[in-house]
Amino acid sequence: MSSILPSSLSSGTSGTSSTGTSSGTALTSTGAAGTVSSSGLGSGLDINSIVQQLVAAEGNGPAALITKQQTNIQTKISAEGQLQSAASALQASLATLATAAQFQTNAANVADKTVATATADSTAAPGSYSLSVVQLAYGAQLISGPVTNSTTAVGTGTLTVKVGSNTFSVAIDSTNNTLAGIASAIGKAGAAYGISASVLNATDGSRLLLSSAATGASNAVTVTQSGGDGGLASLVYDPANSNTKLTQLQAAQDAQIKLAGYTYNSPSNTVTGALTGVTINLVGASATGATTNLTVATDQTSAQNAVQTFVKAYNSYAGIVSSLSSYDASTGTAGALLGDSTLNGLVNSINSAINASVGSLKNGPFSTLAEIGIVANTDGTLGVDNNKLNTAFSQNYAAVAQLFSANDGLATKLNNVINNYTAPVTGVFATQTKNLQQNLTDLAAQRTALNQRLATLQNTLLAQYNAMDALVAQLKNTGTSLMAQLNSISYPGKSTSSSG
Repeated sequence: MSSILPSSLSSGTSGTSSTGTSSGTALTSTGAAGTVSSSGLGSGLDINSIVQQLVAAEGNGPAALITKQQTNIQTKISAEGQLQSAASALQASLATLATAAQFQTNAANVADKTVATATADSTAAPGSYSLSVVQLAYGAQLISGPVTNSTTAVGTGTLTVKVGSNTFSVAIDSTNNTLAGIASAIGKAGAAYGISASVLNATDGSRLLLSSAATGASNAVTVTQSGGDGGLASLVYDPANSNTKLTQLQAAQDAQIKLAGYTYNSPSNTVTGALTGVTINLVGASATGATTNLTVATDQTSAQNAVQTFVKAYNSYAGIVSSLSSYDASTGTAGALLGDSTLNGLVNSINSAINASVGSLKNGPFSTLAEIGIVANTDGTLGVDNNKLNTAFSQNYAAVAQLFSANDGLATKLNNVINNYTAPVTGVFATQTKNLQQNLTDLAAQRTALNQRLATLQNTLLAQYNAMDALVAQLKNTGTSLMAQLNSISYPGKSTSSSG
């Protein structure tokens, strides 16, 4: 029979000597087997086996009970983790529905998406506007005259590049005075300012090409030079001083649109100031005289999607609840939280919130979920009548918004109910988990105490059996001595012959 004692005890570290001659009992270690064996020299009994069986009889019951309790608690912790996860997902789906802002979002649309796209926030006013993109915003682009190739030396000195109000300088010496070297130096120094430089190769030679990512008329680019051998003068672009050795391929310019017939300039192709709450992203210029429609309207789609997300999250939660609280009569198998007070309390609280009407809306078109097409199925999930829901959104959008987001709205109440369970420190789940973890700690302490008690019992029994064995051995020795003495006595008639 296997021992229930810790390995430190069953391997002979309980304080019992590995040999014991004074008691007449030999204790031997089996080495790799790690078990102390004790054979009674006096009694002939397998003392170690007897003691192990007695200790096991004493400890197996309590040990099995502790193991069962630990397993049950671990199962419950895992099950409550699943329940908490499902409840938290349901709560997350309510975050947007519980705020009026979710129902106040707007959508902007440009009919001709080859010229622009648009987005709108909650401050935008619904309406329709004519839009024409006169021109896009560009950054400046400059190009030099041709040289033989990219390895041709141009000159040394310092090039100073100005982009709008920002300026940076590049030192050019004999190590980087070729067209390729100058392009690399400008590219590295100008990256932080939106300036890139490259070498353009054509049939008539190689040219330095400077491009600016900073759009808008205020971000014009100039290039000046100083010091060195003067060769960098061929790379100067300074219109203010009539020194333009570089050619401007594209001037820095603002974007320009006409919205409702009025002109608006923007330094960027992302136009944010023309219409309150609307961002217009310019893609291309309109054909001459052409306009397209920019419309702003309440975005009901995102709100409907949020409602559908809530229903899916609820049904996922309901599935977890059903699994954890199930009972299969044919197999006698019960869910991990069947009859659990935490699960039952959560389910009852959520059901009460979902089935309740919104008191402040009793005189309005909608005060319950059923009135907008969301009803309970027989299996505990929620079903959606999409036709009824779409009609509610299209005909009474504001009332639907109030049903969820009013101070006593369904999303608001349900969120508060779930938060009582999911709050990180004070919630029911947090408290319950803390208690269960403490129970595991207590059971671990009980197991340690049991092992210690059994170790003491083992030592006591071994001492008692060894003492008994020693006494039996002594009695045997005494008996043998007495027989020898009796045999040595002579008396009339005693045979004196010796036989083998």
